[in-house]
Amino acid sequence: MRGRMQGLLTALVLCYFMILLTARKASSCITEERDALLAFKAGITGSGGELSSWQGQDCCKWSGVACSKKTFHIIKLDVSQYSLKGEINSSLAALTRLLYLDLSRNDFGGAAIPEFVGGFKKLRYLGLSQANFGGKVPPQLGNLSTLKHLDLNSFNFPMLRMDSFLWVSRLTSLRYLDLGWVYLAASSDWLQALSKLSLLQVLRLNDASLPATNLNSISFVNFTALTVLNLTNNALYTRLPNWIWRLHSLSYLDLSSCQLSGSVPDKIGNLTSLKFLQLRNNHLTGEIPRAMRRLCSLNHIDLSMNHLFGDTEVEKNMFLCMKQLQVIDFGFNKITGSLSGWLEDWASVTSLDISNNLFSGNVPENIGKLLPNLTYLDLSSNAFEGVLSEVHFDNLIGLKILSLASNSLKILIEPNWMPPFQLKGLGLHGCRVGPHFPTWLRSQTEIEMVDLGSTEIRGTLPDWLWNFSSSVVSLDVSNNSITGQLPTSLEQMKMLEILNMRSNQLVGRIPELPTSVHVLDLSGNCLSGTLPHDLKAKKIYYMVLSDNLLSGRIPAYLCKMVLMEILVLSNNSFSGVLPDCWQKVSRLQTIDLSKNKLHGEIPLTMGSITSLAMLSLRGNSLSGNFPTSLQSCRGLIFLDLAHNKLSGSIPTWVGDSQWSLLFLSLRSNQFSGEIPEKLSQLRSLQFLDLAGNNLSGPVPLSIGNLTSMQLNQDGFQEYADEFTLFKFTTVYDVISPHLSVYIGTDSSLSTGRLLYQFVMTNIDLSRNQLTGQIPKGIGALSSLVALNLSGNQIGGSIPEEIGNLGLLVSLDLSLNHLTGFVPPCISNLTYLSRLDLSYNNILGTRIPSSCQLDTLFLEDPYVYSGNANPYGPQLSRKCSQHHGKHQHKVDRGTYLCAMLGFACGLFTVSVILLFSATTRKSYFQFSDSKLDEFRTAVVIKLIRAKAGRDHSMEARRVCSHNSITCYELEVGSPAPGH
Repeated sequence: MRGRMQGLLTALVLCYFMILLTARKASSCITEERDALLAFKAGITGSGGELSSWQGQDCCKWSGVACSKKTFHIIKLDVSQYSLKGEINSSLAALTRLLYLDLSRNDFGGAAIPEFVGGFKKLRYLGLSQANFGGKVPPQLGNLSTLKHLDLNSFNFPMLRMDSFLWVSRLTSLRYLDLGWVYLAASSDWLQALSKLSLLQVLRLNDASLPATNLNSISFVNFTALTVLNLTNNALYTRLPNWIWRLHSLSYLDLSSCQLSGSVPDKIGNLTSLKFLQLRNNHLTGEIPRAMRRLCSLNHIDLSMNHLFGDTEVEKNMFLCMKQLQVIDFGFNKITGSLSGWLEDWASVTSLDISNNLFSGNVPENIGKLLPNLTYLDLSSNAFEGVLSEVHFDNLIGLKILSLASNSLKILIEPNWMPPFQLKGLGLHGCRVGPHFPTWLRSQTEIEMVDLGSTEIRGTLPDWLWNFSSSVVSLDVSNNSITGQLPTSLEQMKMLEILNMRSNQLVGRIPELPTSVHVLDLSGNCLSGTLPHDLKAKKIYYMVLSDNLLSGRIPAYLCKMVLMEILVLSNNSFSGVLPDCWQKVSRLQTIDLSKNKLHGEIPLTMGSITSLAMLSLRGNSLSGNFPTSLQSCRGLIFLDLAHNKLSGSIPTWVGDSQWSLLFLSLRSNQFSGEIPEKLSQLRSLQFLDLAGNNLSGPVPLSIGNLTSMQLNQDGFQEYADEFTLFKFTTVYDVISPHLSVYIGTDSSLSTGRLLYQFVMTNIDLSRNQLTGQIPKGIGALSSLVALNLSGNQIGGSIPEEIGNLGLLVSLDLSLNHLTGFVPPCISNLTYLSRLDLSYNNILGTRIPSSCQLDTLFLEDPYVYSGNANPYGPQLSRKCSQHHGKHQHKVDRGTYLCAMLGFACGLFTVSVILLFSATTRKSYFQFSDSKLDEFRTAVVIKLIRAKAGRDHSMEARRVCSHNSITCYELEVGSPAPGH
């Protein structure tokens, strides 16, 4: 009986446990964890049904959720594929058994990464990339000692930031680390911390604002198992580290845009596992190392935008073993050679870019057979020459991008040729394609970009061009001789975003444009009439219509186009008043309405364009005072209001608020009063032109405080901040025609920075009513290239400090009341090519002697006229002695050689002019220009001579024949006392 009772009891217990087990299997989910997921779901907004499966009791069957088969605890949560929006509920902290958590590619509204994530002690995989997290990465993540995969890449979202890398060094199990786009500028310990992660295989720190770091500060790293290293787009300012060449497992290396310097060592040949190598956009120098021939696994190599050199004629076998190469980019280097002898073994190459190098010779006819798999070919900006025909392209059946621009190539293709490819992009800029528009393009129905600028195309464009392909996004046919009118069917090119037809011979009106247009350049044509009544292309951000015959009022819709950044309507015949509706244009950087027929006042609403960097209204008939509304445009770097009828005083706030100004011209207006001392606070100013007004008072004593006109201790100009210079480069093409000071360069001063300085550093205060003396502080402006104080009432002597202006090329102090002697230090101005001290009260019997001043006097004897005999007989004696010393050294043989050379040169030039229409046209244009300049110079000298004889004061305007260059002279008798 007892045995039966025990058996029954055992059966009941077993039955009970079976019931419990069945109940557990029915739910297969821990209740607390299910509630945590439901709380997380409740915090999600706009999920769009992605979490609709999260219903019922068994959360282990919900999408993105996985549970342990033994404990039924949730071990995986992956919602990376759902594009969720909302916030993370703290209830998720209950998922303490998680091994895998991926919240990537969602939108959590810039919230911080929850600190409780650091409590998931068993976590091996953590993906939080591109999930719109913000703020500081919690150092509690350093507690995840078993973590193998960490991805915090924040691309396209507000940056996460880390102030220290110390907690990362505790993640000793890490194999994968991606902190791309995380702001790491304060993490100076990043390299030391990473060097302790011995198991690391993938490291991505691209675009992370890493601080400048000497990568060679450590000689050894523990992550020798690394297969992927990506540090691109970090300003490290260092040399290539030696420890990289010990990473024998490395298959992917990207150190692009890291400000690397030095050479690429031969040790790069140790990375025999390398498949992807990218060192583009650095400052690497020297020869491409021959040891690269050992990198036989490479399929992608990009060394572009460096200073590397080499000769493919010498190193034909350098890449012989790279049979798997698909992408080759050596663009923007100094590599020489030809295309022969080194392409034969690269049949697998799909992309070849050797643009902007020093390659020469012919393009092989069999290039299509050598590289039959090409989809991208860029040979632009080299010295290739010869003729290309359809034979070169017959085998390139997969070609999508072809660029041959800026070479001496003639493209000679039969009109009825049918290409074997369908291009998406064609760049032939600067090649000889004309005179006819290439008809074979009609077959390219997938083409998106066409660049046929400067290709010698003449006549009208074919009608089919405007509707042959609905896919055209960019069309450039600039700098040709295209005639005719723009078709009304232009509106039908629904995909067109960029249209560049500048510098042609187009006539007629501008038709309605496609609504898709973003960039429009029709400058330098003969277009006439008014602008379209209602422009439908509301997305335009770049519009340049200068140098045409356009007329009528400037339509108000232009100042309502919210995307507009560049607006240039200069040198037309627009009339009326300026529209007063600029409140909504928040992106506009450049407005150039110069050389039109506008009148009235400058509208107040222009001051609401706080993004404005350049404003040019010169050459109109605008009136009123200096526009006070511009006080709000604190980003102005170029302001030109010259040649108008503006009046009143120059406000002092210009010096207080316009700290970014590089260029200020108020020339030829009616401004009066004194020049504000506060103008000297413009720390960026390099071009100041206030000539031809009614300004009075002294030259500001503080003018020497213009720091951007000074040289630093290294001999270079002090510049504005980098952001100002970046904005300047975006509008320089628009600014440059307004720079009226022409400065020649010297071989010893030919660097780009000094050339930029030559163009900009100028002070012109001439033709006003200024009094007082020349401030001694002006000697501090050591980078000044042109100084003009003529036509005023300035007295006193020429200060000795003027000899400190060592780069001065033009100095005009004429028509003043200057007294005393010419200071001897003026002979220090060794670059001086124009000097005018005429019509002053300068005394003395002798000008300081120097070769430069002697030359200036011989070229222009009126330099010192109207003074009290500042030069004596010594200078003329010196010149005559010099002449007599050499005049007998020319014998008959010299004359004979000279005559023969002249005859030979004349014959050569005649033959060239006879058989080359282009050269003939350029030659005669050049000759006309130089003769015109000579005529203008003669007229100027005659006017000065007449002024010295009859003492009559008059204003003269001398223009060259083409009316492009004008000189305004005010000559005649000096004021009393001269």
